[in-house]
Amino acid sequence: MSGKPWRFIAEKVLPLSPAQVWELLSNTEHLNRTIGLPSVVYEAPVVTDDDFYRHASIKLLGLIPVRWKEYPFRWVRHECYSVLRVFEGGLLERVVGGIELQENPAGTVVRVLTQITPRHVLAHLILPLLGRKAVRDVMRYCEAAVAPRRSDSANPYPRSRTRSPVSYTHLQVRLQQLAQMPIQPDLMAPLQRHLQEGTDEEVLRMQPYALAETWHSAPREVLRLFLYATKVGLLTLKWEMMCPNCRVPKAEYDTLGSLETRYHCDLCGVDFEADFERYVELRFSVHPAVRQATDVTYCIGGPRHAPHIVAQQYLEPGETQAVAVRLGAEVLRLRALRSNQTARLAPTAVSTDPLDLGYDDAGWTPAHLAYGPGHVVLRLHNRTSRVLVAVLERLEWDPYATTALQVTTMQEFRDLFAAEVLAPGQEIGVQSLAILFSDLKDSTALYECIGDARAYGWVQRHFTFLIECITLHQGALVKTIGDAVMAVFPYPEAAVQAALDIQQKIGAFNREHHIDPPLVIKLGVHQGPMIAINANNRLDYFGRTVNIAARVQGESVGGDVVLTADLLRHMAVQQVLKGFPTPRPFTTVLKGITDPVTLYRLTLPAEPAGCDETPAVSVSRRRGGEDPTYTTHKET
Repeated sequence: MSGKPWRFIAEKVLPLSPAQVWELLSNTEHLNRTIGLPSVVYEAPVVTDDDFYRHASIKLLGLIPVRWKEYPFRWVRHECYSVLRVFEGGLLERVVGGIELQENPAGTVVRVLTQITPRHVLAHLILPLLGRKAVRDVMRYCEAAVAPRRSDSANPYPRSRTRSPVSYTHLQVRLQQLAQMPIQPDLMAPLQRHLQEGTDEEVLRMQPYALAETWHSAPREVLRLFLYATKVGLLTLKWEMMCPNCRVPKAEYDTLGSLETRYHCDLCGVDFEADFERYVELRFSVHPAVRQATDVTYCIGGPRHAPHIVAQQYLEPGETQAVAVRLGAEVLRLRALRSNQTARLAPTAVSTDPLDLGYDDAGWTPAHLAYGPGHVVLRLHNRTSRVLVAVLERLEWDPYATTALQVTTMQEFRDLFAAEVLAPGQEIGVQSLAILFSDLKDSTALYECIGDARAYGWVQRHFTFLIECITLHQGALVKTIGDAVMAVFPYPEAAVQAALDIQQKIGAFNREHHIDPPLVIKLGVHQGPMIAINANNRLDYFGRTVNIAARVQGESVGGDVVLTADLLRHMAVQQVLKGFPTPRPFTTVLKGITDPVTLYRLTLPAEPAGCDETPAVSVSRRRGGEDPTYTTHKET
């Protein structure tokens, strides 16, 4: 017989903003681990017309099995979250736990709530102990977060004192090897501290870009550090396949060659194909020889697992809910879990009344809605006979993700991990990749003029020169084809900058190596979708974009850069080209392409005789796909 629910509340003002407290408490995986709750085993989602949950279980005190239904978390970012757990047998019937945040002149009022409904009268004997301990432990976690800590402590969260032991012998040997690698030396100390002192959770599935922000370091340098640390045996790498909707891993692999082409997400109810640009992410873990970190789960549904979701709500059939959220000026998407039917919310300068959105079997009505940034009330109406989990989400991808596209276009990755290729016959899509082709002008005449041996030496030196320019601008050499080069870049502006850099520096290269007659380079740059493949045990690319890029290079006359219209549409590319002559359009027919195409030729001004100064543009791309910032300068 169930009784009346018991409600327990703890309240405190923390000298932090609501966003800071949210960052602290929304990571329920870390919270539960730190306060000493047992690890949890979760099963696949169960979805019926009138229910939506996961079965979860623990072993209390390591011996007593406890099983429950866990329903989706409800939350509004920076304001509140709660979760319902319905137990299958035992003294308790259900538990609802959560937090509420309220801005205060002194910081944030944090309210921790637990509501426990007993199933048996004997539960009344333990309810006061359970309830008070639950809210007290979370509040103590908050207090520990704002307590003074070591000045060199980089992690903002309190940490569990329980962690796997470190093999200091292995750690020191690997660190000595890493110190000999071409890495940034001042990154050694934070890496060592992180591997020694981090919780098991923190040293598994590490994201270099996230740690770079914590360490106040350049993201690309931390990624390089992790690649070399993997090579010497400090770390291991894994490829994780991310669901495009919920954006959590659906599968993980030790090698690229193990990737499959198609995947399914039980939670979202979608099938999707692997894609290098978004869905294949690289993460790193401490090597087992250094530390045997335990990979266990403490919570799977908290807000921190889906930071792109602004609000998530659970609606019963026929239910209406009003959700108050604070929104910035960005396009958002309202999505129904499982059916994945969506509505688009776009910002407008004018504030709006409460926004009414109805959901029926045909989807959301209206499908497009405008809102005024600031405090917005959404009234959600579930007009179906089924439960509805509605999520309001940002479209921006995880800014800390290291995607397969980013890492496989790094020259160092291709050199250090040459065996990291797809399985023979495997094909993985790439939504967008920039590609550069180069060739030497009149190379046949060069061999005839100065002889094979001398010309061959010059050509090899020119390959080294090209690779240096390509690597400098975040690109990677895919292959050489005779005297030609094929290279790829994660961003179109990086490919254009590399092409400009090559043409600006080739004159100085010729003089430095006393090459006469001087080498003249033909360059073409294009961007678009392509397919990644295994070609002779090297990661290669093919498709229409690759073919067009090769043909575009063929239109170069030497000393110029030929660009496609697709490239020039990018604002970032236009920024790179500022200060250079305006590319001139011309129309031509490319081999294998039926219709004439318009290309753009950028001819750089002639280099002054005896002058080695060449203008250059440095490109700095912020994470998260934002436009780059640029600084024009001269190399002296």
